[in-house]
Amino acid sequence: MRSCPSPSSSAASGSDCDLPGQPCQRHNRNVETDSLIPPPDDFEPSQPAPTRRLRRLFLWPVILLAAAVAAAAVMVMPPPAFHAARLPAGGPLDGRTLQAATAAAQQDARRLVTACSGLHAAIMRVGHWDAVFTERQINAWLAIDLPRNHPDVLPAGASGLRVELLPGRVRAAMRIGRGPVAASLWIDAAVSLREVNQLGIGLRAAGLGRLPLPCGPLLQELARRLERLGLVTEIRRLDNQRLLVVYIPSTHEAGGLSHWLSRLGIRSGELVLAGETRRGRERPAE
Repeated sequence: MRSCPSPSSSAASGSDCDLPGQPCQRHNRNVETDSLIPPPDDFEPSQPAPTRRLRRLFLWPVILLAAAVAAAAVMVMPPPAFHAARLPAGGPLDGRTLQAATAAAQQDARRLVTACSGLHAAIMRVGHWDAVFTERQINAWLAIDLPRNHPDVLPAGASGLRVELLPGRVRAAMRIGRGPVAASLWIDAAVSLREVNQLGIGLRAAGLGRLPLPCGPLLQELARRLERLGLVTEIRRLDNQRLLVVYIPSTHEAGGLSHWLSRLGIRSGELVLAGETRRGRERPAE
């Protein structure tokens, strides 16, 4: 067998063989017989750079397409059943026509405004006070008055906020996005009065459509929004779960009165509030 050309002759001939005295392994050829030399068993040919670039160029569109399909699947998922049933202005139709439910919703929204005005007047006087709000009244106000008179309350692109009242729990949902490309952002929260003027809110679950979401960031966002309303909040960890504690200020400057929320009850379809307004800052007996 002839050997590879020497380095000097390789340079002169344009060949890149640089192993004088050895078979030409770089070209896998026997230079004497000009036949191919079989590669070793563990030989793996390297891919040319253009092939690797083409693979990467093909792979990224596939990844982006899969992500877009997944996002579209989340966005077109139907809203949770409790949210879909309450999206009409009058709430669940329960055999009523849409026109009758809408007319009833307008009355329910007015009743809620009247009840809130009455509660505010009672809170500003010394003595006991209480109020009962129904789920239908709350959702009617959310469907009619909120978008009409308070459009900046919800984040941009959000609409259709509705609630469901269950024993000790509140489920709430709203639509994120517009038209066919929209999804329901929902939470399931346990709400209780831990002590006078101290609420406890714990998120049981949250999601975007059927996609579960971490509760921690949502609880922090809720705390920030409550703080903008002048409330004091604190996130604690109790029984290996995060709990948002909301402290309600008791004293206002007008007349030196203090206001104490002593009862908060959430039943199926109803929210009950009760408390007392006192002179000075003396805390009522629990």
